[in-house]
Amino acid sequence: MASDNSYIPKFIQDVPWYYKTQANASNEPHDSLAHHRKHPGQKKLDHSQPQAGSGISDEVLEVNGTRTRAAQDYDAKRDRWHGHSAEEWDAILSRWDEVKKAHANAPVNDDSDDTDYELEREELGLGNADLRHGQAEDPLEKSVRDRRDVPAYILAINANDGGKVRVGKDSTVGLVHAASDFVKESSEVTEFKKAQHFAWEKNQQHEANQKKRQYDAQLAGLQNPNALVEHHVQAADLDYSMEASPTLMSLKARQKEDEKKAAAAEKRRKLMEKYGS
Repeated sequence: MASDNSYIPKFIQDVPWYYKTQANASNEPHDSLAHHRKHPGQKKLDHSQPQAGSGISDEVLEVNGTRTRAAQDYDAKRDRWHGHSAEEWDAILSRWDEVKKAHANAPVNDDSDDTDYELEREELGLGNADLRHGQAEDPLEKSVRDRRDVPAYILAINANDGGKVRVGKDSTVGLVHAASDFVKESSEVTEFKKAQHFAWEKNQQHEANQKKRQYDAQLAGLQNPNALVEHHVQAADLDYSMEASPTLMSLKARQKEDEKKAAAAEKRRKLMEKYGS
């Protein structure tokens, strides 16, 4: 016959923490949720009855048998709704004041820096007060000049005056338009724009002539099959390109302007001869 099993599990040997071995001698009902209480002797709450929060304490005034609630402002009503009390805010503010005073009255340990750091500060002439307030001067400021610090006589040099130096006259004054903050265009920019416009017009005329020549050649090929047709046509003329030959285009534009002025002067001279004054 098999022997009895003498092994008893631990969960049977040990009494669970929620099982009360002591008999309740009093007639009070057994509190099955005693392990939920913050304190051992805390009174059991009857949740079937309405419970008021600790932050809600209305002040009720009774006058001639009529009970009225004291008037409250918006902040008081808001705190009452969220369950906050003025005593809690006062305790928090007082604790903040204590922390601030403790930090303000804390002794400053000036000897906490390393030796190498202190020696370096002595060589640079820096102290603790300078580092705290940020008023220390740069030791290299007197010997090294900023790269952006351009002297006034360099800014006053004007290349159009034969390299002469105009001391006390800043050439950058009036360079930027005060209303639009854009750099003003010089006479060179205007001349360049005129030359570029002239080059565009000449290039368009050249392309139109090339297309006309190709079209005429195709018509001639239809009428005479033995005629030679030039299939490769140059797309653009480099003589009328501002990028390829800017100097040549500037000269041609200036020559065209002179021709216009000469034609206008000749026309005016003929009108004066014909009608007179």
